[in-house]
Amino acid sequence: MSVHPSLSAQLKLPPPLVPMRKMGPNEPCWCKSGKKWKKCHKDREYQPEGHIGERMAAIRAEMVRKGYCSHPEAGDETCGDRIIRAHTIQRKGGLAAIAENGHVISVKTGFDDIFKNDGIIIPRTLGVRDASTFMGFCDRHDDQMFKPIETNAPVLSEETAFLLAFRAVAYELFTKQSALRCLPIQREMDKGKPFEFQCIIQEYLYLHEQGLLRGLKDMFEWKSDYDIAFINKRFDSFRFYGVAFSEVLPVVGCGAFFPEFDFTGQPLQRISRGNARFDHITYNITVLDDVSVAVFGWSQEKDGPAAQFVKSFAALLSSEKADAAVRLAFEHIENIYMNPSWWKELHEMTRNDAIQRMISGLGLGGVVRQSDCLRNTHIKYISSNITQEIGSS
Repeated sequence: MSVHPSLSAQLKLPPPLVPMRKMGPNEPCWCKSGKKWKKCHKDREYQPEGHIGERMAAIRAEMVRKGYCSHPEAGDETCGDRIIRAHTIQRKGGLAAIAENGHVISVKTGFDDIFKNDGIIIPRTLGVRDASTFMGFCDRHDDQMFKPIETNAPVLSEETAFLLAFRAVAYELFTKQSALRCLPIQREMDKGKPFEFQCIIQEYLYLHEQGLLRGLKDMFEWKSDYDIAFINKRFDSFRFYGVAFSEVLPVVGCGAFFPEFDFTGQPLQRISRGNARFDHITYNITVLDDVSVAVFGWSQEKDGPAAQFVKSFAALLSSEKADAAVRLAFEHIENIYMNPSWWKELHEMTRNDAIQRMISGLGLGGVVRQSDCLRNTHIKYISSNITQEIGSS
């Protein structure tokens, strides 16, 4: 078992901002927005605050404004007529399987409303047509590339696992690039606030920006790995593990993340420490051939943090895997959706536990991800039997 260099690296944060109440009018503003002080934080406490709803609407618009095709061979000669709102989770498979009257409960909308709800995540209803979409593929390539997981009762296999992972990586790369473009809008949210508040929010956004830039560097490298594997049809260079359950679970999701701790609480890598490339995991919990599947994908070495993470899941008892799959989705994936009746009927303690998992690792509400975040607890979300297990080493 290899030990990731970040576990022994010292924490080195970027140099902190140096807030200044007074600056030369033409000096670069202390918040590092790139603007002159007179056009940025000069008299910021006297500037009109603006309506929070308008700012959030601007952020949502920016998140979908610049679409592009993520296909490995995308180009003017190969792409279709338009960039579409591609579903990260199959609309006719995963989403339709858990929907009620064409609607699901969305965690992502809870994040969109977080400022309006005073920092609290409140998942809400969303139509299936709008759920899990991103402007990440053209119409032709979205149809061609993902046909094996969208039609003809797809089964869990090496090819379907790869395509699920590819879409998760494409989605995360698109999301991080969009988040970076949204920072100028977020920097305006301290207008009309006291100087001390301005300092806090600008420091948070500055560190967030540095994290996004580091994450994007790794994401571009991951995407390149997947592009090469797809073009060469060398799926053996990609590693995956998946399980199929005996029924449809009430949760679906798609995303990618840096594994920090495994299911036993073992530390795997410390994000933002050192210069080594971090391992990633793609994760999909969806429906194939009328049953739920949980599928992991990664492209790093056989015994690195990603592989160790997946092995800790595989080592769980079969009776524990369904609950662990849902627990993982709440802990690490924002792009998740639930069956409305199941979510509403959860015991209040269980629902609150899910919400706490949603905000862990984000610095919201003082919740910090702990080493035992994925370990079995007294709170159970779901139970189901395993009918299939498949993987590559």
